[in-house]
Amino acid sequence: MHKIRFSIVIPAFNEEEKIENAVKSLLKLDYNRADFEIIVVDNASSDKTSERAKSAGADKVVVELTKGTNFAREKGRREASGEIIAFLDGDSEVSPDWLLKIEKDLSIKGVAAVSGPYDYGFTGFRKCLSDWSDRMVSKFVPQLLYFFFQRKAGVLIGGNFAGYASVFEKIGGLPAIKFWGDDAAIAMLISRKVGTVLFDMDLKIKSSARRFKKYGYFQLFYQYITTYMKIYFCKDYE
Repeated sequence: MHKIRFSIVIPAFNEEEKIENAVKSLLKLDYNRADFEIIVVDNASSDKTSERAKSAGADKVVVELTKGTNFAREKGRREASGEIIAFLDGDSEVSPDWLLKIEKDLSIKGVAAVSGPYDYGFTGFRKCLSDWSDRMVSKFVPQLLYFFFQRKAGVLIGGNFAGYASVFEKIGGLPAIKFWGDDAAIAMLISRKVGTVLFDMDLKIKSSARRFKKYGYFQLFYQYITTYMKIYFCKDYE
């Protein structure tokens, strides 16, 4: 029986306007189509997310009625059959070499998971600020936290990360967090129980800036930082 190399899991809640583009971008990957599967997890949507995902070319569409990103990701993880599981958001699009970059990063000794930044389509000052925060946070925050508190940390973007299926088994599956702190908890568990979480600035994908429009740039950044620190010190993720 042919062993699938990658399972790509997309949690989606009311993404009928975006999910087709996400799936279609995966169909343009520079990777043997027989070596990856696309799993969309409809997270109790009230629109046509499932239908649009199927028509776009998803291999499997399943439903998770408990709302929350990690609940949907975990459902997809349990449905996956690939050696490596990659996670993408329903409003995102990847470049053709996305899986090749992930594969290369995961071949580095000691690396248990890999993640990368979003391209929100910002220009000018906002683009500079976004690029700067990605570089500074991913490069220095885990090192500084370990230096001061002697507790390992990682930086991981929930809609753009991957790891071997065995890694997620070792951490007991994805932590049951609805949204805020979902990716931070995954990063802490992997970095503390398995190995390094590599943040690759070249593993960039396109994503919607809608959350910035809803909350505002600085308010959203503050929310992410404070939640990250709360998860960092939480004993549940040792």
